[in-house]
Amino acid sequence: MKRTPRMAVLLSIVVLGSMSFSSGPVAAAPTGGEPPAGNGAPARLETATPAPSSGAEMPAGAAVAPPVPSDALVAGWPVNLSSPGAGFPYTPTLFDVDGDGAEEIFLTGGNTFGLKGDGTFLPGWPTTEHQYMGYGTNDQKPGPSAADVDGDGDVEIMWSERDWYAGSAHMWCFNGRNADGSNMPGFPQEAPDDFSNALDVPFVLGDVDGDGDLEAWGPHSLGNAFVHYRISAFDHLGAKLFTRDLGLTENTLSLYFGDLDGSGAREMFAATLDDNTTLYLHAFDADGNDLAGFPVVLYTLAGEYLPFGPPVAADLDGDADLELLVGTWSGGTARVRAFHHDGSACAGFPIDIASNLQLFYLGLGDLTGDGVPELIATGKILSSDYRVYAIDLATGAALAGWPYALPHWPEGFPTVADVDGDGYQDVAISTDGGDVRAVAGTGQLLAGYPLSMSAASISGVAAGDIDGDGLFELVAATWDGFVYAWDTAGPALPGRADWPMRNVNARNTGVFGDLGAGAIFSDGFESGDTGMWSLAVP
Repeated sequence: MKRTPRMAVLLSIVVLGSMSFSSGPVAAAPTGGEPPAGNGAPARLETATPAPSSGAEMPAGAAVAPPVPSDALVAGWPVNLSSPGAGFPYTPTLFDVDGDGAEEIFLTGGNTFGLKGDGTFLPGWPTTEHQYMGYGTNDQKPGPSAADVDGDGDVEIMWSERDWYAGSAHMWCFNGRNADGSNMPGFPQEAPDDFSNALDVPFVLGDVDGDGDLEAWGPHSLGNAFVHYRISAFDHLGAKLFTRDLGLTENTLSLYFGDLDGSGAREMFAATLDDNTTLYLHAFDADGNDLAGFPVVLYTLAGEYLPFGPPVAADLDGDADLELLVGTWSGGTARVRAFHHDGSACAGFPIDIASNLQLFYLGLGDLTGDGVPELIATGKILSSDYRVYAIDLATGAALAGWPYALPHWPEGFPTVADVDGDGYQDVAISTDGGDVRAVAGTGQLLAGYPLSMSAASISGVAAGDIDGDGLFELVAATWDGFVYAWDTAGPALPGRADWPMRNVNARNTGVFGDLGAGAIFSDGFESGDTGMWSLAVP
């Protein structure tokens, strides 16, 4: 069935309304058995024309995760976040905060959680401002951002949610914590002017003004709404630098940080959708003003819909500036278009993916080992099965063996990493059937997959070395608050994970190729060496 689009009606958890999730309790799987199929999964309404989703009260999750037979589970996992089971996203962000060679795991779902690779909570975590996100959702929301924002050698974790009170509990739009769980200076903060929502787009971290520190920019609404037409920016001391309003009907699909125009300097830029019709590209100076020549119109929808995921930014033609890949679908054909930063169309596009396909997410990754990324897309053939596609960008043709058909809804961005150690990257996805699948570049499910979870996932997979053994682990969470980590045979080496987490890296910059590193000021990108992430498509 079809999920409704990423827009949602905000409702208090305590208010009863139109249920988007199963209202029954989460049943435990028998010992040694598989989890019940679809248990705890969000219900989907299958329609060719999506309608706005709604939030409502969620049933409590199981107190203990049912045992899942898997030799691949990392010791100490799964972890029970002890949530009340309120339809939380729990999108994982991985980052080595203490420099020990093992990445820590951060997830947000009302409270924000910090976990070690052995499954224990980091000192000072989780946060306790609110157990609920404020409403139930069947949409993947972003994870926290992590970086050494002031260059002092200590890592900070920043995230955005929404302003919401419920009794003594309080959620905040803008949040920042040190690695020990203490608040960063000036945080948390409410949105300016009115309690607002900043759930859809994460804090994006980048040195916009060239002062050697990272700024945090976050789109948000004005009031309890889902049109993220405002952008607020903060420095590392919590000072609000500005709040910039776009058009009142202009929703920010994603915010990025990269060298959009090939000038050698990186800037914040945004893809927006105005009045559910016109797709714009904005580029900003350090004060939030549009750069000369922006915004530009990228595309106007004509009886079409955007996928759940935002446009993908990448240097597709090797000219050191960035292009944007934009997906659309209708009752006819799902297509991907590409645009230069001046709004002109890229040669060789659009690419037709499939007929009668509802498009979910787009991604990129080199599956063939030739140094050139393939286009990866997830979706559902209307009234049929779900699909993952791998497409040659140069020819528009599917790779041999693709698409991969699966029985469950593939959630979030497709993760790209070499998880079997053969030197070629694979595509990993979590599903609402409560499993994680890894598909080889040949389109075949890898041996040992799918990996089972106790309930449905509504967020994607992250790949990283969380235990310092030099190999990738896969991390995913269920909608009712259990986090799983599995060992893989894939060496965690440079060039082996083109898309390891939701927005490419822990700073949520959203630019393909900008993978970042454990130390924010030694990753090669702050230096302006754009050659490190320019990927040419012949």
